[in-house]
Amino acid sequence: MRPFSLALLGALLAAIAPASASAAVHRHPCRDAPAGARCGSVTVPLDRSGAVRGGLKIEFELYPRRDRTRPAAGTMLAIEGGPGYSTTDSRDSYLTLLAPLRARRDLLLVDLRGSGLSGALDCPALRRTVKDYVRRAGRCARELGPRRDFYGTRAAVDDVAAVLDALRIGRVDLYGDSYGTFAAQAFAVHHGDRLRSLVLDGAYPVTGTDPAFSDLAEATQRALRLVCARRPGCAARGEDPVAVVGRLVARVRAGTVKGFGFDADGNRVPVRLDESAVAALIQSGYANVPMYRDLLAAIRAFEVADRAPLLRLFAENELDTAASPVRSFSEGLYLAVTCHDYPQLWDPAAPVAVRREQLARTIAATPPGPFAPIAPAVWTSLDYEGAIACLNWPGPARPDPPLSRLAARHRLRLAPNATYPAVPTLVLNGDLDNITASSGARVVASRFPRATFVETANTVHISALGDRDGCAAPLVRRFIRRLDAGDTSCAARVAEIRAVDAFPRTAAGAAPADPRAGDRSTRAQRRVAAVAAATVADALQRWALNSSGASRGLRGGRWSYTGTRVVRFRLRRARFARDVAVSGTATWRIADGAVRARVRVPGLGPLRLRWSTRRPLAVATLDGRRLRATMLAP
Repeated sequence: MRPFSLALLGALLAAIAPASASAAVHRHPCRDAPAGARCGSVTVPLDRSGAVRGGLKIEFELYPRRDRTRPAAGTMLAIEGGPGYSTTDSRDSYLTLLAPLRARRDLLLVDLRGSGLSGALDCPALRRTVKDYVRRAGRCARELGPRRDFYGTRAAVDDVAAVLDALRIGRVDLYGDSYGTFAAQAFAVHHGDRLRSLVLDGAYPVTGTDPAFSDLAEATQRALRLVCARRPGCAARGEDPVAVVGRLVARVRAGTVKGFGFDADGNRVPVRLDESAVAALIQSGYANVPMYRDLLAAIRAFEVADRAPLLRLFAENELDTAASPVRSFSEGLYLAVTCHDYPQLWDPAAPVAVRREQLARTIAATPPGPFAPIAPAVWTSLDYEGAIACLNWPGPARPDPPLSRLAARHRLRLAPNATYPAVPTLVLNGDLDNITASSGARVVASRFPRATFVETANTVHISALGDRDGCAAPLVRRFIRRLDAGDTSCAARVAEIRAVDAFPRTAAGAAPADPRAGDRSTRAQRRVAAVAAATVADALQRWALNSSGASRGLRGGRWSYTGTRVVRFRLRRARFARDVAVSGTATWRIADGAVRARVRVPGLGPLRLRWSTRRPLAVATLDGRRLRATMLAP
């Protein structure tokens, strides 16, 4: 971006001078923010009790309103999730979501202490890899030393209030997503007078969650059933999706399955299927739509010795053990917060050896039902950021729970019956979200006296940021404008996940498209056309997982893409079935979901394909030289 001079930046920020010397705004040029941003920091105490000296710089980016001809309508504040993600590193998402409101409203982004530009916690143990995560977490705790206790949520939200004070900002419209909702709830309890409105997107309760994640296991069961029930071909089978997954679990319990699959970038990688791998795969549903789309049909294919679809799913879900850049995500802060603020399966004050005994007893006494078909011991034992991530992390020497209050003489006490403010609150949650379950989001909404709960159908984690369905994001903007969500019926009209009915090895095993007026094709040709449409859809569904711009068809060939808002695909003999090589182009307009493809298939000739990814139970049209057909959009 074009650099600011310090003198110019000082003039731009003159209107937000600090209220006192103890809360000074330290102005500096923005590092990588868009032009027009005003950047700086506020120094806060490391320990507000005063027992430990030292300070932290809390960095912010302020985006002033664009329309200076009308009165200001206030300031919007965003808090990113994780914990550990940088709010300022996610600026593009917040700027996009809130752009229609920025004519009269400022937008403030604050990196919470220990994240992003606010002194991101950088543990050498987790700097390069997250392999052996539980063990490395213990090393990270030793590397951070006693200061690890000063990065809990309560301290972080007090920092945010300090930034508001320094900038002389009164009440704000606060949007929090994922862990940002956890922090936002703590902010609301302690600084409710600073809120005009509150939006919690992908919410979970600050208190009362199960450290074994049984609620998330039950949300996974629910999501698998909802996806199948909403897709006619899957629902018609009459099978319980959880039971189908149970058959796979029983198979891998009998013996680990090994093989090779192709990951989202088309790389051939070794795959090991055991119960832990199945647990990791279905737990990924909060961000992995292809899992919901493919899983049941892939299991059925596997049961008749067609391993390719299932091995691909597992290859795509293989953990990338390379550590994220600490500027974007701090594993150290993730651990410092979760091991400080979240309930654990053991007594945090107990030595590690005793904790292991407590963990074993707790899991042995855990009812298996909510976790089925995965054993509770497997569900809770996944290494990376799982339920046992804090096993080797020392318990806090001076606990400061998120809803605690600083009592006289700085002694900390827990407020067991925290008062949630009567501020207009919108709680959003996707009904397929299995990392912040709707069951917990409803609890959150029940705690705010003026809350509206909206569950968005067929949506995974976070409804409004990156909204491709045109529902949640407009709801958020309307709520901030009017302090009322208004008509929320669009949340029930989000298009279903297009669960695959089957993975045919050849066109002969595919269901044919349905002929319409003017069709002169054969049934075999309509099978080939249906496979061609499925080939295009398969590439579209994997676009979000791909990071290289190109990948491989399920059974061979290649596809590539360019663009983000309008995505253009090129297929080169891509194969969803072995004997149907599809070449040509497809365009997907994200804004309205329109898909248009022109492809060629040997023996069938050119095909024009059209459907919508936004319309529930949409119908695809398929047109060729002799073919006029329709099918349920793949």
